Amino acid sequence: MIVDKLNVIINSYDEQSTKYVISQFVINNIDKIPNMSINQIAQSCHTSKSQISKYIQSLGYVNMADFKDDCFNYVSGIKRTNKKAFYLDEDIKRQYISFTNQKLSSLQYTIDHLDMNQLTRFISDMKDSHRIFVYAHGHARTMCTYIQNELTTKQKETIICDVDFVKNYNFNENDLLIFISVNGNTFYYDKRVIYHILHSPVKTWLMTCKEELYFSKNYLYVPTNNEEFNDYILRHVIDYFLMY
Repeated sequence: MIVDKLNVIINSYDEQSTKYVISQFVINNIDKIPNMSINQIAQSCHTSKSQISKYIQSLGYVNMADFKDDCFNYVSGIKRTNKKAFYLDEDIKRQYISFTNQKLSSLQYTIDHLDMNQLTRFISDMKDSHRIFVYAHGHARTMCTYIQNELTTKQKETIICDVDFVKNYNFNENDLLIFISVNGNTFYYDKRVIYHILHSPVKTWLMTCKEELYFSKNYLYVPTNNEEFNDYILRHVIDYFLMY
């Protein structure tokens, strides 16, 4: 996903570098990029059209159209998963109680509907694996980092896969790949990644709150009754399986 690529550059490059400047501009104006010409982007970043073209290609895009499509898909994904906003000029306690009660209601729904046999199989595969690979894009990549940090304390080797899933991983027989797609957006916006995951020679589990996705490998569906709480519920399940 585009924002993952931009954040890697922002976190790695000097603030004065051309790549940093362009990345910062794109991430701050990502909703406008699909309607901007290459000239407008170059002028806004105080650089040339050729530099913008080289930059886009360095991110793995064939051309400007592909780059704009990825920006558009990211913005569309945000609109689909935006959470309810709270306001400081309203009663903080009332909002907190409402938020907590809705979250508890969603947790109870998941308890009542989660397939415990599937969860048991997932935990068993995780425990039996020698190495664990984790993949997600967008904001879900924070869950990958969390899993890696927690499993490292248990001396379980854990690798976060690159966001484009293009690196050549040498999967072994006892490895496990955990693929996180909270709302199934990867299936809509990055079918190439799905193809590579499905064809990777490694035992794989998909964790998602989206039902009825086509995925021929292992599938841990985490049911919820409120999409606004999908992130929280999936993190709760992750917290649970990391206890083993």
